Amino acid sequence: MHKKILLCAALAACSTAASADLGAGLQVGSTGYGFDVAYQVMPLVSVRAGYSQYSYSKSFTETDIDYDADAKLSTPRLLADVSVGLGFRVTGGFYYSNSKVDLTGRPTNGTYNFNGTQYQASQIGSATGQVKSGNSLAPYLGVGYGSVSGAGIGFYADLGAYYMGSPTSTLNVSCGSALNAAQCSQLQSDVAAEKTKFDDKISKYKWYPVLSLGVTVGF
Repeated sequence: MHKKILLCAALAACSTAASADLGAGLQVGSTGYGFDVAYQVMPLVSVRAGYSQYSYSKSFTETDIDYDADAKLSTPRLLADVSVGLGFRVTGGFYYSNSKVDLTGRPTNGTYNFNGTQYQASQIGSATGQVKSGNSLAPYLGVGYGSVSGAGIGFYADLGAYYMGSPTSTLNVSCGSALNAAQCSQLQSDVAAEKTKFDDKISKYKWYPVLSLGVTVGF
């Protein structure tokens, strides 16, 4: 009888330990809202896969041009969490930065300004552009609190940054019917110079900050 009781207790303990190895979490933060799934591969080490997304629209002025921006952030990730005690951990891994910002240029007081040259709105057919991460595969390093893998309901937080490299951009401006061939050629030269200025402005944004909070459920 005692052997049966011990056997049942051992099986229950093994089942509980196994269930504590796998967990999932829902999180929200600077990369948007998303989820994580984690598995504890060693007593102090867990691997974590997740995905976040976020979209927003805003208007801004850069190098004397007004833009309407539509941003779409999409970031799958694969991370390793290493516990350092008292619930804290160090996290490293990779984000796949599949994010972009679509730009639409609009006239200010009826004019566009490209490379210091003003063009009437009627002289411009359209002005569009796009900004994307420099690197698709972006290394991440950060710290955190709480573990996604674990029994029961818990809380976790992440603070760090991933390196996406200098962003790349495109800027496409078509000539309106009010421009002749020579003026159109000059416009394209001004647009190319404007793009160079724009690239120089955004080149410093190589790191994307990550701050997120989440709730976990262990299985």
